[in-house]
Parts: sequence; structure tokens; C-alpha cells
Amino acid sequence: MTGPYARAAGNYTRYGDVKALLRAADDRFVIFSSGEGVKLDFDAKSLPALPAGWVRDYFFYADGFEKDMDFYAAHAFTVEPLPKHGPKPYPYEPGNGYPDDSAHTQYELEYNTRQRSGKLPADLQYHYR
Repeated sequence: MTGPYARAAGNYTRYGDVKALLRAADDRFVIFSSGEGVKLDFDAKSLPALPAGWVRDYFFYADGFEKDMDFYAAHAFTVEPLPKHGPKPYPYEPGNGYPDDSAHTQYELEYNTRQRSGKLPADLQYHYR
């Protein structure tokens, strides 16, 4: 990855197969940063043939959260605290944060293994020579 991207400090999802994280809205997210992405491939050959003159459109439904590095956002310069689904507000109230059960801990240990320092330029601007 190249480019002058500012990145929040914290643990990002490892590179590789992350399909298990995309199958359900379960508070296990693919965490990636500016200049990164998730590639989704599938084999459409098993779909039924279309009548002459028809085209097939695909709809991609994403269930996730976006966090930018806005000065006015809560915890803007760190990946954590991770978001979760539910009616409780973010930023979290004390004692009501991201789940700390064994399943969520295992997810973090298995997938979120790319650590970024979050080193930012002093004035949050990149100066090109």
C-alpha cells in the first residue's frame, strides 16, 4: 500500500480471506483503512441464463460502520473502541462498550492482527516536494 494516507492507530484486519466476517451482521467487522479495500468475487455461471436483450444487475448490501478522522468525532484517531449493532449510543457509556465475551475476543485475536501506529503529520497535512 502506498500513498500519503492518514490512518487511525489500532489493529486492522489481516490480509487474506475474510468471508467469515462478511456472512452476518454480528459485530465482527473487516477493518481497513484509506487506500485499502475488500474484493468480492463470485461465479455467476450458475445463475440462470437471461432472455435475449436482458441484462443482469447486482445489488451489494453492506452492513457496517464508517469512522473518519474528523476532529469532532469521538475517538477519531484510533480504531477502537469498535462499534457494535444495537440501540445504545456511540461513544459508549461506561460499562456498555464493544462485547468482551470469548467469541469477540477470539475474532479480534484471529483477524485484527495488523497494527498501525497512527503516525500523523504534525499538522495533518502532507507536504509534497
